[in-house]
Amino acid sequence: MKFGVQIENHLGISYNGIRKVALEAEKSGFDGLFICDHLMGRNEETYRQPCVDPWVTLGALAQTTKKITLGTLVSAVGFRYPSLLAKMGATLDHVSGGRLMLTLGAGWHEPEYKAYGIPFPPIGVRMQQLREAVQIIRAMWTQDHATFEGKNFKIDRAWSYPRPVSRKIWVGGSGEKMLLRIVAELADGWNAVGLSVDEYARKVEVLRTFCENAGRKLNTIERSYYGPCVVGGTEGEFRESFNKHYGQYRKPEESLEMFVERMRSTRPLIGTVTEVAEKMKGFQELGVSYFILYFPDKEGLSLMRRFTDLVMPRFTVS
Repeated sequence: MKFGVQIENHLGISYNGIRKVALEAEKSGFDGLFICDHLMGRNEETYRQPCVDPWVTLGALAQTTKKITLGTLVSAVGFRYPSLLAKMGATLDHVSGGRLMLTLGAGWHEPEYKAYGIPFPPIGVRMQQLREAVQIIRAMWTQDHATFEGKNFKIDRAWSYPRPVSRKIWVGGSGEKMLLRIVAELADGWNAVGLSVDEYARKVEVLRTFCENAGRKLNTIERSYYGPCVVGGTEGEFRESFNKHYGQYRKPEESLEMFVERMRSTRPLIGTVTEVAEKMKGFQELGVSYFILYFPDKEGLSLMRRFTDLVMPRFTVS
């Protein structure tokens, strides 16, 4: 089992804070450090907080860290032309010594597109863009003078040297009509988010069908699961941490108990060590081989350290 740490760049964390998290994650045995790809916060408070560019930041971390995998989770294909993203990814892989993990998504948060003057087409078009982006990046990473013409993007004899060591392309998302079909037909890996174990099981069966239609075996696709993580060795320890980091999100009509149970039911990686480990094993049985975690204390590190000490050993092969 692999474990990664996610940085939510739109929630206000400086480069020095990210660097601190990356170094701690590497020292603690995490396999990957990922940064989401947003351009700004989502409300008046977070607009004024740091929201660093993930790719520039990952380039700096490539020199600060030594062995941890680096990537975005996920890069919205509408933010950068796919050929440029292919070049950026190949360069990061080169300067990091082959540590890139590229994960792409269709993009979803319309306000930041509008704020930055980036077109935000309907979901069907964004899925077309995602499909074409995977094809273009794959071509540029494997072919000389790559050429491609789609409905949204095209390249004409584009070169990309040096090529990345790992040329795997992951796709993130859970849409059953188009996204999972793209995963089955084109991707090396799939990242899911915001699903219960039962919901994930259903998505896997949809993906399996698309794989069969594409003449591909499901187990050729690596699978990761991402989610916020707050664990406690006891119920009391969990609730203390949970209230500190998520208490402000309780709905006015909810009791505290209702709120805790709602969050537990919709965020599988929140709870006591025992219950979170049990849910993780449920995902593992369904083929998840990589858990990517967001710790809401950011550079505070206590939640990461607790997970490292209490949960990770349960998945270590003796």
